[in-house]
Amino acid sequence: MSKKKYCFFVFFIISILFLSGSKIYSQVELVPPSNRIYDFLERMYINKVINNYSPSMIPISRREIAGFLKEIENKRTNISSTDKKLLDDFNIEFEYDINRTLKKSVSLFSDFKISNIFTNKKQKYLYAMADSSSAFFWDGIGELRYNGADGDSLGKPHVLLGQLGTRLRGTLFNSVGYYFRLSNGVRLGGTDKDALFAASFDPQLASTRKFISEGSKTYDNFEGYLRYATSADWLGLTIGREALNMGPGYLDNLFLSNKNVAPFDFLKLDLHYKKIRYSFFHSSIVGSDTAGVQLSSKYLVFHRVEIGPMFSGFMKLGFSEMLLYSNTPINFAFLNPFAFLTSADLNAELPGKDANNALIGIDAQFFPVKKLSLQGSLLIDDLDFETLGKSNAASNTNKFAFQGGLSWQDAFMLKNLNLIYEFTHIEPFVYTHRLNKNSYTHWNLPLGHALNPNSDEHAFNLSYNLGSRLNVNLMYQLQRTGLNYFDSTGNFINVGSSILRGENDVVVKNEFLRGIRLNRNIITAELTWQPILQYFLTVRYQNRSYDYTEQNRTLSDNIFWGIFRIDY
Repeated sequence: MSKKKYCFFVFFIISILFLSGSKIYSQVELVPPSNRIYDFLERMYINKVINNYSPSMIPISRREIAGFLKEIENKRTNISSTDKKLLDDFNIEFEYDINRTLKKSVSLFSDFKISNIFTNKKQKYLYAMADSSSAFFWDGIGELRYNGADGDSLGKPHVLLGQLGTRLRGTLFNSVGYYFRLSNGVRLGGTDKDALFAASFDPQLASTRKFISEGSKTYDNFEGYLRYATSADWLGLTIGREALNMGPGYLDNLFLSNKNVAPFDFLKLDLHYKKIRYSFFHSSIVGSDTAGVQLSSKYLVFHRVEIGPMFSGFMKLGFSEMLLYSNTPINFAFLNPFAFLTSADLNAELPGKDANNALIGIDAQFFPVKKLSLQGSLLIDDLDFETLGKSNAASNTNKFAFQGGLSWQDAFMLKNLNLIYEFTHIEPFVYTHRLNKNSYTHWNLPLGHALNPNSDEHAFNLSYNLGSRLNVNLMYQLQRTGLNYFDSTGNFINVGSSILRGENDVVVKNEFLRGIRLNRNIITAELTWQPILQYFLTVRYQNRSYDYTEQNRTLSDNIFWGIFRIDY
């Protein structure tokens, strides 16, 4: 364990042991975006079982989730039998947050029994404690993961990874929450080249330098933060590291997606009053220049305001703004949570014209009838009214991406079947920057949607709950991309398809899908089973078909995952 992580660990242990003195009524720590509770809450919101939930601004606190679970419990007769069983599981997981009791939990260290390890009706902790002045929960994490492939472009890599970790969390004084998760993993099987294959599908691994570039068999990661929130959750202040997800996308987000990058460090402000939600954060991320040299500093500033639901729950409106700057000290103009970032950038007097990268997002969500939701998102990477609509290369200073989709619950009148369709269009050079250091990336991975610039995608997803602990998911993606290429004389032609190559963007007028045409057909089938509470088994298969239309060349890859995870 590094000295930095050790100090972080000691800080939280000291906080647990010495900070006390006021009754605790609620847990204010956040629930990670990967928790399946968010899929459940979104379904309940679309089914009009709960009100005032925002799936486009997560994570949220355990206290807020407990409030939604109480609301669902009060309308229990309005949900399906499978959702009732899911609700029962969540009532166990969030028991303390809902009822301030630990009757539905077991603490393995204080009351060790073999039967408790495999109990199916209680939440398992290594240790849990709650009294009039403090609450503390200690969990263990274990995972064994196999990742392999057989195909034309990938060959036959096979990787076996093992990981162990721990998680500490709690709330003090009814308003101060803490969270710390640390894990260490090791490559149990596979070569260094196979490890790179595994990292290409895992942002956490791809963001671990010693694993991807130094040939190390071990890797580690952590999240942790300190959070203050008022009793009514109208204000929250968070400092630390956690995954964030901003935007209304059902399968992926244009604005900020937790699926494509590792968590980063931030200072975050959240405000919530009735139908208005606002989030602002200033974060430190990792970037590199065109030569691949790591930057001394890179920052992402982000804020989002969401209004709704309006018109009897019919719609929500959202506005987001993002700005990246690098290789300079932190600028206090960008620490103002109520600044218009584009204007603040123009008045910041930083060296270099257009040195920073500013983006704007506008979105709307619609809920026309029960069980159906629609969303539309527009990302404006650059906007110049003087060149807007021109027919020459000068118009390239206007770059857009847009997305639209629908989510249909109980699709085709089949209970517990969810159908999602989402179309995404990303124009050339979107997310890029003429100075690569300010591209919309963290560890060279996209902060927004996973799709390349100069691409579009039709994505269809079917998800079916066969029970409260068994889910089958099937997704089909049709993607088109115009790739950068080298001409007959060896010159590099940048058509705007790489998020890390933003130079020469005004040489010729952008043409969507110009370049080497690549069509991808991706089919993914996944089964997730929880045979015992907090024991998870995931099996996933993916087929990727690549069609280089102009070269009359096709490739196909089959990729496999098997994951066994214990979380308590």
